[in-house]
Amino acid sequence: MPENLKSALPDFVRNEVVRDLKHRDDDGKPKEGVFMEILCGAAFLRPLGAGCEWTTGPDQLRRCDPREIAPGTGSSPQRRPMFPEPA
Repeated sequence: MPENLKSALPDFVRNEVVRDLKHRDDDGKPKEGVFMEILCGAAFLRPLGAGCEWTTGPDQLRRCDPREIAPGTGSSPQRRPMFPEPA
């Protein structure tokens, strides 16, 4: 991967949940997956539940906004909202 592209990418943390803009779910929304690593120019993601791992371009990944994420949907503390909505 060219250095200028690598420096433009966010520093994703292993096990961070990210959105893959290239792959879509049944509703047409970007697919969410657990970031594992970037190897040979491809980002490796695991599904949140069960299923097959997949690869995508690192430039297709975006961080999830904590306010949009339901608590308890993943093992990473980054999956819980920082400022939960009052009931």
